[in-house]
Amino acid sequence: MKRFSRNRSRENERGQVVLLVAVCFTVMLLFMALAIDVGFAYVTKAKLSKSVDAACLTAMRNLAQGQTIARNLAINSFNGNYKVSGLDQVPPTVAISFTTDSYGQTLVNVNGAATIRTFFMRMLPNYQTFSVNDSAQATRGKLVMSVVLDRSGSMAGNGGSTALPPAVTTFINYFDNSNDEVAMISFASNATIDVPIGYNFITPITNAVNAMKIAGGTFGPGGLTNAKTQNDSVAVLPGQNTVKVVVYFTDGYVNTIQDKLSCSGTLTLCNYGEYDSGNWVDVFDPTSGTSLATYDGVSSWTPSNTCLKNVTKFTSAINGQLKSLNRTNVTADAQYRALQTATAMRTENPGMYIYSIGLGNSVDQAFLQQIANDPASSTYDPTQPVGQAVFASNCPSSQCSAELQQVFQTIAAKILLRLTQ
Repeated sequence: MKRFSRNRSRENERGQVVLLVAVCFTVMLLFMALAIDVGFAYVTKAKLSKSVDAACLTAMRNLAQGQTIARNLAINSFNGNYKVSGLDQVPPTVAISFTTDSYGQTLVNVNGAATIRTFFMRMLPNYQTFSVNDSAQATRGKLVMSVVLDRSGSMAGNGGSTALPPAVTTFINYFDNSNDEVAMISFASNATIDVPIGYNFITPITNAVNAMKIAGGTFGPGGLTNAKTQNDSVAVLPGQNTVKVVVYFTDGYVNTIQDKLSCSGTLTLCNYGEYDSGNWVDVFDPTSGTSLATYDGVSSWTPSNTCLKNVTKFTSAINGQLKSLNRTNVTADAQYRALQTATAMRTENPGMYIYSIGLGNSVDQAFLQQIANDPASSTYDPTQPVGQAVFASNCPSSQCSAELQQVFQTIAAKILLRLTQ
C-alpha cells in the first residue's frame, strides 16, 4: 500500500513538472515573440524617424521656392528615405504643415506614421498589426547676410567676370525674399554698398551683379568693413533665431587699404595700394575709385605736382608705427586689417559666420581659410563661429562657370543648415 502511494506521488510530481515546463515554455515563447516583434517595430521607428527628419530638412531648405514646392519636395524626400518592405501593412503616410512662431518665422511640422505586420503577436487578436509614429519640427531662422564681391581688374582675364553673375543669382534665390535681409557689397580700388541690406533683395542684387564694372585693385578690407556695418544695422530681438553671415568672394590677394594722407598739409581720406608685385603704390579717390597719383615706392610721385608729393610713409595698423609707403608694406597691412575685421565680426553677439570663396589659382588659400575661421586654418579658433573656405580653381577654363556655381551652392547648403533648428 505504501509502495503504491509512493509511486502515485512520483507520478503527480512528474505531472506538475510537465505542466510547469509547458507554462514556462509558453511564457518564454511569448517573450521571444514580443522581443522579435518589438525589435522589428524599433527598426521601423528608426527608419521612420530618419525619413521624417529628412523631409523636415528638405521642406525647410526649399521654403524660398514657396510652401507648395517645399511640401512636394519634402514628400519626395520622405518616400525616398523610407523604403517600403514586406513588414509594412500599408505604405507609410506623411503630413507636412507650415505655421509661424511669435517672431513670424516659419515652422515646418512633419508627422509620419507606419503600420507593420507582427510575426508572432498576430496570434493575439488585437496585435496583428503595430503602429509606429514620429514627428519633427524645424524653425526657419531669419538670415541677415552680406555678399561681398571682388570686381578688381584681374576678374576680366580669369573668367570671373563671366562666371560670377549667374552664380550669385542662383545663390541668392536659395533664400527667402520676404523674411531674410541681404546686402551686396563690391570692391576693387574702392568698396561700395551696391544693395543696402533689406528684404526683397533678389531683383536688386541680380541687377547689381550684372552691372558690375571690372577694374582696379583689391580693397578687400573695405568690403568686409561695409559688410560688418550692413549686418550690424539689423537688430536681433531677444530669443529670435537669427543667423548673421558674410560671404566673401575674391580672385586674388588683398592689396589696398584706406587712411587719411597729408594732401598739401590737409589730411585727406585716400585708398592706396593695388599692385601685386614691385614697389609701386597707386592712390585712389575712395568714393569713385579714380586714380589720383602713383608712388614708385622709393622717392618719386607721378604726377610730380600731386598734393601727396611729400608723403613717403603711412601709419601701419599692425603696430601703429610709420612704415615706408611701398607695395610690400601696404599688402601686409591690407591682410592684417581684413583679418582683424573678420575677427571682430565673429566675436560680436551674435557672432557672424564668414564663408570665403577663392577663384582661380592666384588666391591666397591660407588667408581665405583664416578669414572664414575654417578648421583647416593655422589660426582656427573653435570658440568662434566656424565658417568654410571653398575654392573654384579651374578658372579660366570651360569648367569655370559650373565649378563656381557648385561652390556657391555648397555654401548655400551650409547656410540653410545653420538656419534650421
